[in-house]
Amino acid sequence: MIRFRINYEKCIDGIALLAERKPGITQYYIGKVFFFADKEHLLDWGRPISGDRYLAMEHGPVPSVIYDMLKDDAGLPDEVNEKLSAKVRIVPKGSKREVYSRLPAGSDKWASLSEAEVDCLLASLEKYGEKSFDELRRITHRERAWVDAYESGSNNAPMDYEKLIPEDFEDRTAFVAQLRERAAYDLA
Repeated sequence: MIRFRINYEKCIDGIALLAERKPGITQYYIGKVFFFADKEHLLDWGRPISGDRYLAMEHGPVPSVIYDMLKDDAGLPDEVNEKLSAKVRIVPKGSKREVYSRLPAGSDKWASLSEAEVDCLLASLEKYGEKSFDELRRITHRERAWVDAYESGSNNAPMDYEKLIPEDFEDRTAFVAQLRERAAYDLA
């Protein structure tokens, strides 16, 4: 299974970006927008933005660390919680958690994100940010990586980045080999 090192800075900056562009965005939409942005960035650049570990949960893929960042007392390092709370405000609304930006205009808001990463996140937000919960659920339930992990019978099974790569992807075998090398280096 291909895995990458989580990049907390990129997760925090990505959450802040999404919260600025869509004030009140919920944890569900943040997770799905990140999933599709990570997938697109992986296919275009050979690595995901967040490096998060996606779990196949009932309503679709869930980035486990990003999901934990948006919960109360998830056991993340204090430094991560402090950096996140400096950039966003999280407002509980029943089972939802609405996220709002705290960042002033003109600041160096998401310095850890490249232009390509910002573009992937914003394109994903534009494409998926207004879809209904049920639409997103249907779309993500067609993803091979989610289906294979969910049908494994394991509760909240981890999804494999390799399964995000379409079978007809040009030079798929070579691309997967490169991903495996990059992931191994990233985790070393």
